Amino acid sequence: MRRTMNGYRLSAIGYRLSVMIIVLLLLAGATPPIPVQALVPRAPIAVPANPPSFGLNSHLASRYPDPSSMNTPASMISDLGVSWVREDFHWHRVEPRPDAWDWTFTDAAMRAILSRNIQVLGVLGPSVGWGTPYTGDTPNDVSYYPPDPNAFDIYVRAVVTRYHRYVHHWEIWNEPDYGVFWRPQPDVAAYTRMLIRTATSIRAIDPEAQVLIGGINPFDTTFLRGIAENGGWGSFDIIAIHPYIDPYAPEDGNLIAATDGVRALAERYGKKPIWATEVGWASGPSERDPSGRTDEQAQANYLTRAMLTLWQAGVERIFWYSFKDDPGSPYGLVRAGAGRSDYSSHKPAYDALRSLNRQLAGATFVERRDLFTRTLLANFDSVRGWGRTSQPNGILRTSVDQSHSDGISARLDYSFSTAQNDYVAFVREQPIPLLDQSYALGVWVYGDGNPHGVKVWLRDAEGELLQYVLGTVGAPGWHFISAPLGGVVEPGNHLEGKGNRRLDFPATLDAIVLDDMTDRFMGSGTIYLDDLSVITGHEVYDLRLQRGADSLDVLWSPPGARVNLSTQSAQARLISRDGVESLVSAQDGWVSVNLGSAPGYLVHRR
Repeated sequence: MRRTMNGYRLSAIGYRLSVMIIVLLLLAGATPPIPVQALVPRAPIAVPANPPSFGLNSHLASRYPDPSSMNTPASMISDLGVSWVREDFHWHRVEPRPDAWDWTFTDAAMRAILSRNIQVLGVLGPSVGWGTPYTGDTPNDVSYYPPDPNAFDIYVRAVVTRYHRYVHHWEIWNEPDYGVFWRPQPDVAAYTRMLIRTATSIRAIDPEAQVLIGGINPFDTTFLRGIAENGGWGSFDIIAIHPYIDPYAPEDGNLIAATDGVRALAERYGKKPIWATEVGWASGPSERDPSGRTDEQAQANYLTRAMLTLWQAGVERIFWYSFKDDPGSPYGLVRAGAGRSDYSSHKPAYDALRSLNRQLAGATFVERRDLFTRTLLANFDSVRGWGRTSQPNGILRTSVDQSHSDGISARLDYSFSTAQNDYVAFVREQPIPLLDQSYALGVWVYGDGNPHGVKVWLRDAEGELLQYVLGTVGAPGWHFISAPLGGVVEPGNHLEGKGNRRLDFPATLDAIVLDDMTDRFMGSGTIYLDDLSVITGHEVYDLRLQRGADSLDVLWSPPGARVNLSTQSAQARLISRDGVESLVSAQDGWVSVNLGSAPGYLVHRR
C-alpha cells in the first residue's frame, strides 16, 4: 500500500500495519483510513547545537602501555574524524608518590593528540592510594575513596599548570554519584566541597577554563540537586551526564528523555550546557548486561542512532565510550586483541563513528520527521472515571487555566510532604484499551520546573501490571513526553503478576501517576495534562539536515520499511552506516530507499 504524506510515499514491511485488515477493507470497497502524521512525537525542548560534535573516550594517557608509540592510536582517532577526546589525567600516574612527579604518559598522549588538532576534555581524579585516609588500597595505584583535600588540590594545580595552555575543559572526577567510584558510598556534600575548591584552583590558573561536574546519571537527578543545595551550582560551567541505557536500543530505552530532568533542575538553578561525556553499548557480555544481548552490528547501529538522538535533544557534545575493549567490558570501537597495545582489529562501530563524523561535517539541523500516528485515549475534558488511590498527595480536576488543544485540560495539584518516595496515582474505574499495534504512549504536559516523573500503569494480556516513565514534567510550557512500549521493563517497574515483563496485547491503561523521582523533594506544585495518546504507524526516523545546497536525510527504521522521499535530484547519493556509497535514481521526483535498523545517509537536492 502506498500513501503520500508531506513529501513521503511509504510502503512499510508488515510489522506495524495489519495488512489483512487493509486487504479486507479494500475487498469490501472501503477506503483504509489515512493516519494523521505527527512530525515530532516529542516536542523539542532544546535546539541542537550546530555543528554536531561527536567525540571519544580515548584513554591514551591512562590505558595505552607504550608512551613511545602513542602516535599509533592517535592516528586512528584522527581517522575517526573526532574533534574532541576525553582523557584521564590519573593522579596515580602523574604522582605515584608524594612530590614524585612523572609526566611520561600524559605528555606523550598530549603531544600525539594535540598535534592532530584534536581538543581535550581532561578528567581530574580519581584518588591515588597514598592520598586518602583509607589504608586498604595500594599506595601507588588507583583508589576510589575520597582524597585528602589538600593533597588533591596540589595534584590539580600541578596538572592544570602544566597543561592549561592546551586544555581548557576539566571534568571533576568520574561518576561521583555511583558507589563504585566514590566509596564507600556517594557523598554529595563532600563532592561539592571538592568541586568548589577544585574549580577555584583551576580558574586561578586559567580564568577562561570551563569546569564540568563528574558525569552523573541523568535519570536520577538527586545528586545534581544535592550539588545545588550544597552551594555548588555556581562552581561549574557545564553539566556532564552519562546516559547509559544499554542493552536497550536508543528508542526503546527512551534516550531522548535523558536530559529532561536535568533541564528541569537547570531551569530552577540556572541554565547550563549539557555534555554527554560517556554513552555506549557493549558488544557482548558486560557488567550491565551479563547475557550480552547486543552484538557488534547492533552496537554500531546504536552508536549512530544514540549520537543523533542526543544531539537532537540539545546535548552540545557527545563522547562515545570507549575507544578499545577491556576484558569483560567490550564497549570499544576496537577489539581487545592481543592486549592494550593491539589496535589492529576494528569493529563495525569504528566505521559507524567515522562515517557519522564525515557525513555530518558542516551540516546543520533542520527538523526531525517521524511517520507516526497518534490516537487519542483521553483529552481530559472530564476527569470523571479517574479515582485517586490511597496516596493523599494530590487532586486531579479539569481546568481552563492552561490547555494544549481544546480549551480544557487536567490540573494536578500535588503536595509531597516527606523526604521519602512520594507519589500520587489516579486509577481508571474502567481501564482504557490500547490499540494492539501501539509502540509508544505519551501525554502533553505543562510543567512547573520540577523534575517529577509522569508515569502510567498498563495491564497486559498476562495480567501483569507494568509501569512506564513517560518523562519529566519540566519547565512551564507545553511539551509532549512519551515512552516506548516495546522490550522488557526493569524489575522495579514490574508491579504485579507473573509473566515476561513485556507488554503483551491486548492491554489497557489503568492509571496515570506523578512521582517525585527525587525523593528528597518536599513541597507542592501544579502541573497540567492533556491529550493522552498512543503512537502507532510507521516507525521511520528521518533527521533532516542541510549542508550547503544539499539536503541530508539520516534515515532508519528498526522494524524495516521502504520509504520514498520527494527530491529535485535525478540521482541521490546513499551512504551506508559504514560509509559505503551508492547512487539511487529518482523517478517522477521520488527516490526510493529500503530502510532497516542501520541508519543511512541520503544526499540530494530538495
